[in-house]
Amino acid sequence: PLLLPPTAFAHLRRQAAALDALRPRLNDCCRHHTPLPCARRAWTDVLDGFCTDEFGVKTRQFHCCRRHGAA
Repeated sequence: PLLLPPTAFAHLRRQAAALDALRPRLNDCCRHHTPLPCARRAWTDVLDGFCTDEFGVKTRQFHCCRRHGAA
């Protein structure tokens, strides 16, 4: 668990939650017959979820969330 004060640092909590969500998916990809496409899918899915969360709050969004497509 993160050692952050309970009333601030929500942006860091969202970032940590995204990384926590990615870890088990990457572990599953290591056992997949095509690990690299699996890892890319896992990363884009988790990043999409992170950006959805970022746009759901009234703070400045993480810079990568303003990009689209392959960017």
